Amino acid sequence: MTSTASSVVDREAMLNSYYGPFTSEKEKEVLGVPLRLVGAWAKNDAAGVADTFTEDGILILPGDVLKKGREEIRAFMQAAYSGPFKGTGVTGNPVDVRFVSDDVALLRTHGGILAPGETEIAPELAVRSTWVCVKQDGEWRLAGYQNSPRGDGATLRW
Repeated sequence: MTSTASSVVDREAMLNSYYGPFTSEKEKEVLGVPLRLVGAWAKNDAAGVADTFTEDGILILPGDVLKKGREEIRAFMQAAYSGPFKGTGVTGNPVDVRFVSDDVALLRTHGGILAPGETEIAPELAVRSTWVCVKQDGEWRLAGYQNSPRGDGATLRW
């Protein structure tokens, strides 16, 4: 097997693991929203994270963080990547996918922030997240995102 074919097989296995029981094409399509956000975060790309949201999207985080619209979200993420979250990543897995209509979905994920160089989430950085996704112009985007600390020892605050 060539290295290109091997990397395609590896990526497919990784995606299958990520999707878990959510295997319909519609579920996979909407679960692309968290994957895009994770990809942008891996590059500490504030604009990429903001672009995952609708123009009027809302970001709510522990510590009384409420950001409305792509520009506020981008500025907040840029500051986070320049400070305490420089070099961090995020990870997570879907635990619930519900379609309210053909163009609105509610996702719940368990995950958290990965400290630089880490592959496992430290207990204090574990979160439970709710994603409100909408399909606009044929593309799924994030209309609202909120997370809260999850599990023993979870203390994440922004």
